[in-house]
Amino acid sequence: MRVCIISRVLNRRGGISRYNAEIADRLCRHHDVHVLTAWYENISSRITVHKYSIPRNPYFLQISTSFFKVSSLAKKLDEKFNFDVIHSSEAEGMYQDVITAHSCIRAAFEKLSFDNALYDFLRRVRPFTFFGLEAEKFVYCKRKYKKIIAVSSGIKREIVKYYGVPNWDIVVIPNGVNLEEFRPNRRKRVKIREQLKIDENEVVLMFSGYEFKRKGLRYIIEALPKIKGDVKLLVVGKDDPEPYRKLASKLGVIDKVIFMGFVQDISECYAASDIFVFPTLYEAFSLVTLEAVASGLPILATKVNGTEELIVNGYNGFFIERDGNDIAEKVNILVDDDGLRKKMSKNARKTARNYSWEKVARKTLEVYEEVVKR
Repeated sequence: MRVCIISRVLNRRGGISRYNAEIADRLCRHHDVHVLTAWYENISSRITVHKYSIPRNPYFLQISTSFFKVSSLAKKLDEKFNFDVIHSSEAEGMYQDVITAHSCIRAAFEKLSFDNALYDFLRRVRPFTFFGLEAEKFVYCKRKYKKIIAVSSGIKREIVKYYGVPNWDIVVIPNGVNLEEFRPNRRKRVKIREQLKIDENEVVLMFSGYEFKRKGLRYIIEALPKIKGDVKLLVVGKDDPEPYRKLASKLGVIDKVIFMGFVQDISECYAASDIFVFPTLYEAFSLVTLEAVASGLPILATKVNGTEELIVNGYNGFFIERDGNDIAEKVNILVDDDGLRKKMSKNARKTARNYSWEKVARKTLEVYEEVVKR
């Protein structure tokens, strides 16, 4: 099968960019895979790359220029190579057979709205938000696809609700995880704990995200004074840590919080940790939750898209509220019961095996085959 994957960025450091890189890498082992991309790194020599140029900044100009460029380029490449399937992510352009919906911009906008009509209006008319909303609406309402892959059942519900897309047009294929890269690793655990001066008997909580406010870091810090025993919190991500340092200082727990910033190898942080805490407000299906369970971490997360399918309450983790008291209560259960924590750790790893990139690629190929038969 000859396939073209459209991905503005193709690497293993982002969300959508990693998804496309992992799919392309597995498909190219048995199929003729092309990618249409503006920026890429570390991809297989078996993949044919078609590179196009767009400005990096401002972001609005990047996404809008890309949208119109790939719409034209994908059609020209199709005429030249006669692809069986053209696969894009999000509302990447107007010319594709399969779209993977990694989010629903309209749903996220509504979920993250503020109780201020003027502020919400100004958010909506910001160029990149406005373009994203309009492009998404156009692609789904004008049926610029043959099949949609939603990365979670929640995303499927949102697309059906906001754009009237028929249920049968959408198949749910969850995100994946590299089970070799993310796994329990004793060597890494010892190395990082020694570097951070964390004793083996200390329970380490981990949080990861680039948007500390939306992903609920505040509530974890508010939980720390109520958590029993020796506990540390690793905070991974590039957002501004200062408001959270001040909060931790105010609550008397600054010595318990380690702000890691961006880390080159996040698998080391998972290996050093004992529990993953993620009180996020909205997600499509966050890759960090899959990386955490693959690393054998019990997961405490809010019931949002993705986690509602990933977490089996009491088996591999607990659902939590965006509330310090609730988070502390759930963490204390695992701090008090080392046996339960170890059992949940094993169960988390078992759960992750259902989300390998190999399975995602195989199910994606089944969608391609269905599209080709039409």
